Order: sequence, then C-alpha cells, then structure tokens
Amino acid sequence: MYLKKLEMSGFKSFANKMVLDFLPDCDIANGGRCGITAIVGPNGSGKSNVADAIRFAIGEQSSKNLRGKKSEDVIFAGTDKKTRLGVASVTLHFDNSDKRIPIEFAEVLITRKVYRSGESEYLINGAHVRLMDIVDLLAQAGIGKDSYCVITQGMSDAVLNASPVERRSIFEDAAGVKQYQIEKERALRKLESTRENVERADGLIAEIEPHLKNLRRQAEKASQGKDVAQKLREKQLLLYGFLWNSFQGERGALVTERDGMQKEVFDLEVETNTLSREVTEVSKMMEDQSGEEIANHELMKLREEANTFLRDRSIIEGKIEIEKEKQKEQEVVRVIPVDLEYVRKALEEIRANQQELIERIRSVEKLEDLQDIREFAQVIKQKLHDLDEKASEGSVKEKRIIALPDEEKKESDKRLTALTEERERLNKHLEVLQKTLTEKEASLVALREAGRKSREMFFVKEKEWREKEFRLTKLKDALNEVRVRLARVEVREEDLVTLVREELAMDASELTYKEAPVHETTQPIERERLEREIARLKVEVEHIGTIDPLVVEEYQETEKRFVFLTHESTDLKQAMESLRTVVKEMDQKIDEAFDEAFKEIRTKFSEYFKIIFGGGKAELEIVKIKRRVRLSQDTDENEEDGEDDKEQEGETELGIEIFACPPGKKITHLSMLSGGERSLTSLALLFAIISHNPPPFAILDEVEAALDEANSRRFSKMLQELSTHTQFIAITHNRETMSQAGLLYGVTMGADGVSQLLSIRLDQAEKLKS
Repeated sequence: MYLKKLEMSGFKSFANKMVLDFLPDCDIANGGRCGITAIVGPNGSGKSNVADAIRFAIGEQSSKNLRGKKSEDVIFAGTDKKTRLGVASVTLHFDNSDKRIPIEFAEVLITRKVYRSGESEYLINGAHVRLMDIVDLLAQAGIGKDSYCVITQGMSDAVLNASPVERRSIFEDAAGVKQYQIEKERALRKLESTRENVERADGLIAEIEPHLKNLRRQAEKASQGKDVAQKLREKQLLLYGFLWNSFQGERGALVTERDGMQKEVFDLEVETNTLSREVTEVSKMMEDQSGEEIANHELMKLREEANTFLRDRSIIEGKIEIEKEKQKEQEVVRVIPVDLEYVRKALEEIRANQQELIERIRSVEKLEDLQDIREFAQVIKQKLHDLDEKASEGSVKEKRIIALPDEEKKESDKRLTALTEERERLNKHLEVLQKTLTEKEASLVALREAGRKSREMFFVKEKEWREKEFRLTKLKDALNEVRVRLARVEVREEDLVTLVREELAMDASELTYKEAPVHETTQPIERERLEREIARLKVEVEHIGTIDPLVVEEYQETEKRFVFLTHESTDLKQAMESLRTVVKEMDQKIDEAFDEAFKEIRTKFSEYFKIIFGGGKAELEIVKIKRRVRLSQDTDENEEDGEDDKEQEGETELGIEIFACPPGKKITHLSMLSGGERSLTSLALLFAIISHNPPPFAILDEVEAALDEANSRRFSKMLQELSTHTQFIAITHNRETMSQAGLLYGVTMGADGVSQLLSIRLDQAEKLKS
C-alpha cells in the first residue's frame, strides 16, 4: 500500500485544483529511489500546506495542528487579484493492492470537504461516510492523525520534551496498537453507558415493585366482585332491553301519527297559501288604482296637449297680423358706423370748406365780408367738433321713412303663407284630439266599474281564507301535542342511552330481545322487580369496593414491565462483564505489542544513534511514575488561609525515559544536549520507530533543517534505507535530501497569491543528461 496521488482544490494557498502524483510507474518493493518524493520551494510559497492537506484528509480536527484558528481558515481566503472560495477539498488516492486497508478495493480514495458554513463531508470512493469510519480504516492500516505519518520539525523534537507517560503513548502508536486502543475506548464508553443503564433499570425496578404489590391486591379484590358485577350486568341488560324496546315501539307509533298529521297540515297549508295569494292579488288589484290613474293621467295629458295646440294657434294668428303690418310703409332708423371711410369723406368735405374759406379771405374787400367769413369759420369749427363726437361714439343714427323693398315683400308673403298653413295643420290636430278625449273619458268609466266588481270578489275570497286558517290552527295545535309526547319519549330514550353507555359501556342499539325473554318483558310488574334487584346488586358492588375496571390491565402491564426490567438488568450486568473481559483482552494485547515494540525500538534507537553520531550511547528505559491527584479545598478555606490546592499520590503509571550520550561527552540528562544534538537524537528515535512499524507513507516537513552538511548526508542515507519499506514525502530545503528523491516538486507563488506546482523525475533527468 502507498499513496499514489494527492488532489487539492481551494485548500489554503492552493486555490486552483492541483494534483501531486507520487511514485509514478514505480514499485516500492524494487528498492528504487522513487520511494522518496521531495517538495521544495521558497519560504512562504505554500510547501507545508501539502503536509497540512494530508493531515486534513486523514481526519485532523484541531485547527491549531492545521496552523489555523478555525475550520474555515483552511479554505482559500482570497487575494487582491482572486476572490475567496467557499469550499476546500482534499482527496488521497491509495494503492490498496495488498488490502492493508480492509476493504475490497484495489484503489481507495479518501476525500474530505469543508464548507465556509462549517459543514464537512467525508467520502470513501465517492460514498458518504462518517469521520469515525475513516479513522477506523486508517488505524488498521497504521495511519492516523496522531501517528508518525506526518512529522513536522516541532513534532520531531516534541518526543524529547514530552513527559515519560506521554512518550509511552507515542510508543504505543508506534507499536501498532491504535486499533486496540480504539476498541478499548469504545468498550469503556459502552461499559459506562451500560453501567448507567443498569442503574436506571434497578431504580425503575425499585420504584415499580411496591406499586406492583398494591396492584396485585386490588386485582384480587376485583376478581371477587367479578361475579356480582356479572349478575348486575345481566339484570341491567334485561331491564334496559325491555325499556329500549318499549320506547322504540311508542316512538314508532308517535312518529307515524306525527307524519300523518304533518301531511294533512301540509295539504291544508297549500290550500291556505293559495287562497292567501288570491286574496293578496285581489287586494293588490283593489289597492292598485294605477289603471284608473293612468287613464285619468292620459286624459289630463290630452287636455293639456289640446290647450297647447290652442295656444300655438293663437300665436300663429298673431304672427300673421304682424306680417301684414310689416308690409305697410315704415320709418326706418339706420345706424351708420363712423369708420375710416366715413371720417375721410367728412375731412375731405371740411378740407374743401377750409379751401373755400381761404379763398374768401384772400378776396375780401369790405369789412362786412369779414363777418360772413367769421360765421363760415364757425361752421367749419362746428363740423370738426361734430366729427370728433361722432368718432368717439363710433356710429351715427339717421332716420328715414321708406317703403318695404320688393324682395323683402316677397319674403314676407312667403312667411305669411307658411303661417297660414301651420294654422290649418293645428286645426286638424285639434279635431283629432277632441275625438281621442271622448274615447278616453268612456274608458275611464269602464275602469271604475271593474274596480267595483273586484271589491266584491275580495270579500268572498277573504271569508273562505279565514275559515281555512282556523282549521289549520287547530290541526297545528294537535300536531304540536303529538310532537311534545314524542319529545318526552325521545328524552327518556336519550337518558336510557346515557345510562347504558355509563353502566354497561355499550350502545343502546345493541340491546335486543335475545337479552330480554318475552315472558319477562310483557308484564309491567317485572320491571319493578328488576329495578329492585339491580339496586340491591349495586349496593353489594359498592360494599365490595370501587375498583377501577382497568386495574387488572394495569396490573398485567406493570408485572410485564417488572419482569422485562428484571431480565434487562440481568442482561446488562452480563454485558458489563463481557465488556470488562474485552477491556482486559485489549490491555493484554496492548501490553504484549508494546513490550515487543519497545525492545525492538530500543535496539534500533541505539543503532541509529551510533550511526548518526559515529558512536556514543543511547538507551530507552521503562520507569514507574506515581500519578499526582489534586485535592481541592473548600473555597471559603482557600480565601481565609490563602493556601493552594493540595496533591496526593495516586496509581502508578509506566513511562519511558530517554538517555543519550554523544561520543566524547558525559551527558546525564537530555536538557544538557545542544540544539543540533537534540535534533539528531530525535531523528534517531524517529527512524527507530519507523523501522519497527513502517507506515505506508510518511510526510517529513523540514525535520532536517537544523542539520549540518555531514549530518544531512547521514540523514539522507538512512532515509534511503528506510524508503524500501516506507514511502517518504520530504518537504525540504536540504540539497542532500533532494539528491535522494526520485521525484521533485517545486512550489512557487504567483502574483495572485496562489501556489503553483512544477515537477521533475530526477532519475529520468539523469538518463537524459547521460
């Protein structure tokens, strides 16, 4: 099994879809250099995001371990040139030819998606699964978020800084007991859940048991009164059956009588309503004087029309007289407008007079002539004054007596002829109207005679209608009496239905003659005897005690539940024992695997330590450590005394202590090692763990950053040896590590803030170079 391919889309700086192929066309079993893939690139280009993507896909839930604060930090956040994305997706392609992942697929695809809303999806070969399913499968294959398949520089040094108990957990992961630990944890959770269920079941049993005893006593008492209740029920069925059938017979007879009377009432109502309508119609005819009123109105209208014609004839005769007067001579007053033409003519006349005045002045010889000239000048002045007044008034009236012109006389003759013809036409209309008036007056007399006959018919119909109404009232009173009797029977019947439902819990319609023999239902005295017996049996039932009819059913249900809970408690206790056995077996398997792994890792650690340092001594020892348990005091005492919480020793735990001494030095504690020595020691322990239980693949994120050139060569040599069993993906800046890689990926970041990939096959590049 190995990692064939990694697909990323929207994960951190890898906004676009990126695919990293590992070990293309190569087999780890051949021992070739293709077992190592190197990922290089400048700082900040996004190299370590590849390691984060793999850790994300195998189920890492801690945002801190993914170098973020919240889950959406793994989604591409966007840059100035590229918008942010809403989902991040990572898919791991595994070659599962050896079925190390226990599913029947030669290739396994594990996908994890996270959305900006916080939702996550987990898929195996495209099928949705739970996170727990992925963790279980990968744990059985030796892969997990807590295993050493993804190692950063801080993680490699953390094993030295860890406490002995924490180191034991690391060695247990290396021993491949993760699946046993998961099984143990599940068994412990089930054990705790089962223990709680046992407590609840025992609590319910303790609560139910006293109630069950009380119900048992009541059930026994109820069985004693069962016979009395049965007798009471038989008597009640007998009596109530008799009453029910009596009520049914009486009700049937009353219903038949009511229906007959209702039919008779209906028929009489129809006759009464018919007479009522006839009386109403005659009454309306009497009240409706519209025909007579219309005739009278038309008569008045005709008289008005005749008067109108007479008036029009008088007007026309007046117009005829006027036209005759017009044909005589008339004094005409004509109004002449003082317009520009009128003024011009007047001014010409005045100008001529002025010219004449000037000539007369020139030719004057005597003093007496001047007086004439002065008077003539006054005349001219008066003409100017008159012209000014006429111009201000706008018109001048001139009176003239003239005879009618010939044309106007002809027009007048025409009008006179037309008026004469109109007068003749009106005379003919008046003759027709006079004839119509005579006919309308005769019609009005006939209408008044018809109204008198209608009044006589009204009195006859009204008398007949009152007689029918009286008979109908008496019949309705008799019908109401039958209905009252029927209502009483129905009330008694309803009371019986209610009584049967309350006492017998059944419907009254179910009572038949089979429950009431004929000889017992035909005599009224039997009813009294049955009533007395029923009353006596009721007293006996009350004396025995009021027992809930459902108490027996409740007792049976409670007893059934008590038995169920008792068996359930027993089964749960057996399950607890089985779970304790499982936990004990898991502890035994974990201890056995741990002991075997510890011995081999201790030997390998010593070997790799000597290889890296060229000598020296390194040991791993199991130590016993007593757990410290903190005892908290009361708050009031702490405030008064100012003392901290106290501690006491608890159970003993096993831990692992590391002793390392480089050649030529005398080191008694790890804290005395230099930074480089600590890094080399942690790498030696890391290689020892990997050599014991080689994971299918391992991601090394700049774990050799602190090594010098000589130690880097040793590191790369050991990495090459281990690559025959483990596929390594090294994120590095180290040239020695790069030289051991069969495939080299370069990571760069463009101006848009998105990481890009380029790759090269070093073995193929060497062949091309040669």
